[in-house]
Amino acid sequence: MSRHMSKSAAPDGGSPPGAPRRAFRWKRLVVVLGSLVTVFAVAVGGLFAWLWTGAEVSTVGRTPFDNALAIPPLADSTVEKDGTRVFDLRMQAGETEFRDGKRTETWGFNGSYLGPTLRAERGEKVRVRVSNRLDEASSVHWHGMHLPARMDGGPHQMIAPGATWTPHWTVDQPAATLWYHPHPHGRTEEHVRRGLAGLFLLDDEKSARLPLPKRYGVDDLPVVVQDVRFDGARLAGDRGMLQNAGFLGDRTMVNGTLDPYREVRDELIRLRLVNASTARTYAFGFPDDRDFSLIGTDGGLLERPAAMDRVQLSPGERAEIVVRVEAGERVMLRSFPQENYGGFWQQRFGGGDDSFDVLELRAARQLRASPELPTALAEPELP
Repeated sequence: MSRHMSKSAAPDGGSPPGAPRRAFRWKRLVVVLGSLVTVFAVAVGGLFAWLWTGAEVSTVGRTPFDNALAIPPLADSTVEKDGTRVFDLRMQAGETEFRDGKRTETWGFNGSYLGPTLRAERGEKVRVRVSNRLDEASSVHWHGMHLPARMDGGPHQMIAPGATWTPHWTVDQPAATLWYHPHPHGRTEEHVRRGLAGLFLLDDEKSARLPLPKRYGVDDLPVVVQDVRFDGARLAGDRGMLQNAGFLGDRTMVNGTLDPYREVRDELIRLRLVNASTARTYAFGFPDDRDFSLIGTDGGLLERPAAMDRVQLSPGERAEIVVRVEAGERVMLRSFPQENYGGFWQQRFGGGDDSFDVLELRAARQLRASPELPTALAEPELP
């Protein structure tokens, strides 16, 4: 046995002096770290729960629909000697009073927000003189139109401030609901959200003969749906935390009208639905789950009406539906939650759980009788 005893060794062979103190320090450190981890976990969990709860948006039953729906005017046009129909569009900045007494800086075509509805027939030659009075370059893309690439208005055909671009083409496709909007590289979302968009309706001989609701603004209503969020007096464009789908607003407007209603006086009402939001997908239907007839999509009229109670539209898509209303009733067009967003995260933070009251239809006490929808609409055409 060694004649020398280690200074750290206990005389009786037990724990060395100071060991209980070190063990106490370790226990205290573990307790402190455990407490910090618990507090952090609770804080993170609380933050996530707050974000999760706050990410769901609904305007159902919360909005007084007291603003008459604006109907975009039909664009004026002239017809040249060779039969070419000529339209004039002017991109410009302005101010729009979406809310009483509050003016918002906006952009529009031939006005402060959105643009007029262009209308042409199949076989017509059209020319559109587009002038840019903004302080930055933009473009105008004819969404859904069959036309030469050099007339398409994509990112490769920018219109400089003060310049004019004049595309021309012959309409050669079936009757359909199209729309126009800017398409600058990296700025499309912003330019559309600020108000640069409008409808382009195409007609043909077949659609003209069908007994469909077709009086523009009467029983044939344009319904350009956008989601918006106001930051004071301006239209916000920032994305929410944990959102990766793009800009998502907290309320909707139709044709630039917040909380819109429309008085209707016919039994059948045709709604030309356009999803002009930049990232949000809608599932349109009615609270009582009444059936409506889908008669047309992006490519034009269907072969026959299709009865359904929901129609889902992603950004840029169009659908033409016909709904029957009863005398004196109020019918709400609503966007419902959707379960096909790919997962619970995207479902909640990408807008899948959201719901909106979009447009109230107010039927008159006496309605004009509408002819029944035809059983056949249009024959499909091969590209």
